[in-house]
Amino acid sequence: MKKRIKNENVLMIVLAFMAFSTSIWSNYRQLWLKEVGYSISGISKILSVALICSSIIAFILSFFSAKIKVKNIVILSLVLRTISMIVLLFSRQNYIIKLSMLICIMCEVIFSISFYPLLSFESRKNSVYRRKMLIEYFSKDIGIILCGLLLGYSFGKFVFGYNECLLISLLATICSLIFVLSYKSSEDKIKKRNSFKKSLNMIFSSKMNTIFLSNQLICYISYGLVFDLMMLILTNYIGFSASFSSIFIIICNMFGTIFSLIFSKISKSYSVSLSAFIKYGSRAIFYLVAFFTRQPIIYIAVIIYAFITSRVLEDKVTGSFLTMIEEENQFLFGNIRYLAMTLGEGIGAYIAGILLTSSFNSLFFGASIVSIIQTIVFFYLSKLREEKLNH
Repeated sequence: MKKRIKNENVLMIVLAFMAFSTSIWSNYRQLWLKEVGYSISGISKILSVALICSSIIAFILSFFSAKIKVKNIVILSLVLRTISMIVLLFSRQNYIIKLSMLICIMCEVIFSISFYPLLSFESRKNSVYRRKMLIEYFSKDIGIILCGLLLGYSFGKFVFGYNECLLISLLATICSLIFVLSYKSSEDKIKKRNSFKKSLNMIFSSKMNTIFLSNQLICYISYGLVFDLMMLILTNYIGFSASFSSIFIIICNMFGTIFSLIFSKISKSYSVSLSAFIKYGSRAIFYLVAFFTRQPIIYIAVIIYAFITSRVLEDKVTGSFLTMIEEENQFLFGNIRYLAMTLGEGIGAYIAGILLTSSFNSLFFGASIVSIIQTIVFFYLSKLREEKLNH
């Protein structure tokens, strides 16, 4: 038991460094790409292709889920991400930038796919999942705060810019890699994982699992529509500077974390359907308000609300389903889930690029429609989950 607690703490440190790293680079790589000469539609396509390719990698990994050690996958993702970020620091060739960006994003996705299954070998308690989410959110906030405050700051002739954001993100990835190499996994002590075919049958024999995975695609189309090009939205369409956009995101995320802590205390009796309405349904309403009013101040208020609700009740709408999956099927389920998520986010990012070239306002209408659909599906999932628990 003591070993598992120690392992859990080491994994939380790994997560903290990686969340810190990804928050920096995911927020500033859009502006980094713009700085080196890419258009908004070009950036949208790069992010979309990278995410869709990530979904293909997740699908391929699924076939080897019974044979691959999860820890090795985490290590490989961190090593490849480190290499791709080093290349981005020094290369300005178009093809090399696109390839390195592709690898970097794919590795972030692979890490996300592998981390929770690795953590589940130590514990599958809801409290551990909540702790994971809070550490992830807090680390992301610290990353954005640090670079947001330093961006544009002069140290003599040296000016802190997007390349320095990339460098800090790289160093944090290396720290994460060092800690995961020191981690002694309990994976080998867990009963042998089922074959790919058997695990697949077990996962999809459940109607609840099938619908949940389908809804993850819808959820992340909605996410990609609004959040994947957020820095470009704030700088190009709202009119904020890059530094102020960083501060804006920092404040929004801080509010999100505060509300996440509040809801973690008061939401223990909340059903999945109520949680989904608070998290997604209310957001859909606000998106529609923004679409019909067409007022800049309303756009800003709705973006703030979207940031806050993106962080609350995650243990209810996601953790409630993940913790019901058997340990031996966690890695495969995670692969399939992230296949749906990254495919959805890639589609969302691509649609966002199209909508933004049409009109900024249309982005909110598209996001509201998708958010309404995902909320309705969660209502049905809540019913299926209650039925399964009562059997």
